[in-house]
Amino acid sequence: MVTQDTESFAKQDWCDCMDKVKEQDKYAFALVFNHFAPRLKQFVFKHIGNEQVTLELVQETMTTVWRKSQLFDGSKSSLSTWIYTIARNLCFDTLRKQRGKVLHIHSQDIWPDDYTPPDRVEDYTPEHEMLKAQVVKFLSVLPEAQRKVVQAVYLEELPHQQVAEMYDIPVGTVKSRLRLAVEKLRHSMEVERL
Repeated sequence: MVTQDTESFAKQDWCDCMDKVKEQDKYAFALVFNHFAPRLKQFVFKHIGNEQVTLELVQETMTTVWRKSQLFDGSKSSLSTWIYTIARNLCFDTLRKQRGKVLHIHSQDIWPDDYTPPDRVEDYTPEHEMLKAQVVKFLSVLPEAQRKVVQAVYLEELPHQQVAEMYDIPVGTVKSRLRLAVEKLRHSMEVERL
């Protein structure tokens, strides 16, 4: 547990700390992470406005600080300036990629509330298998792009990121196709019940 008080750290203290991070010192990195991550969360949220995406970007920023620590030059800028610049650039990249798209889709927008995600295998029930059978029955009503994503995510239970890489599309596109596919599948199932 990292307990050192970093509130009183001056520019040189952070430079010394980053010299240790460059040598892969995990304790030094924990000091940097624990000091900057909460502050970054507020900063990133102001740009992004979505808590889940904010948390991902803070994590990505801190991962970049660890991986690219050799690029930090304390004679050119303070550590906070360097870290906030990384975060700001990631925010801008995310906003640029998402321009004109829904920034984040919640799971309840994609699957019914009673759907059990693949990471909760121990909670699966016969109802889940029945829902799966219904999905398979109506797959033919979906356009090919949506059908492929539904098969990969829902039937093969692959993570969104893996599906995105498999089809060389952004994760947001995977989620959008899922959302559209679920709307079509629900409609088809409702029509059959009439």
